Amino acid sequence: MDVLAHIFQARQAEYVIALVGLFGYIGFWHLLNGGGVQMETIKQTARSLAARFSGFLAPSDVMFHPGHAWARVGEGDMVTVGMDDFAAKLLGSVDSISLPKLGSKVRQGSLGWSFRVDSRVIHMLSPVEGEVVAINESVADSPKAAFDEPYGKGWLFKVRSSNLTPSLKNMVPSTMISSWFESLRESLANRQLNPEMAALYADGGEPVQGIAKIIDPNGWDDLAREFLLTK
Repeated sequence: MDVLAHIFQARQAEYVIALVGLFGYIGFWHLLNGGGVQMETIKQTARSLAARFSGFLAPSDVMFHPGHAWARVGEGDMVTVGMDDFAAKLLGSVDSISLPKLGSKVRQGSLGWSFRVDSRVIHMLSPVEGEVVAINESVADSPKAAFDEPYGKGWLFKVRSSNLTPSLKNMVPSTMISSWFESLRESLANRQLNPEMAALYADGGEPVQGIAKIIDPNGWDDLAREFLLTK
């Protein structure tokens, strides 16, 4: 077993322990308050915990599109959309972001939004189909949050979809999330001249920001498009 695999397994154990501790704490707090803790509070607290697969963050309350966008299904037909941690670390940072306009329609697997980096444009695919009903204006003004907190403050837009079933069928199955991220890590490792992936992973096995530029400083945009399925 290599070092990264050992780290990954250790962190899985830490995540499970943290989750058990969380619900134990919630139960104790529930007793102190005479049953006053609302289930929504429990859900929000649990949502803040997310597993790491091969060093990439993956919350359990989102669904992943193969193009590295995520979708979080809310009440009714509302869906929040963003890019995943892999995409954030692949690109590292961008100069600006172009989000869809309010009232426009997005289609699953078609252009969702675009980043501009060093005068180059990187497109990403929408994970679902629907009408854009909200835009994260803070991210539109400064995309940094989309890279710092891709599953939280860095959400990109919200859509209303009258029929989510076809879109959700094309997402990565939850049972395959771990192997999916592992295959991505292996693919990145195979492109690195350094077999230990020292340039890709910082101390402790965490992926660094800007992986595409580290692997291919000149053709990083083509590499990014390949992983984001927009090439």
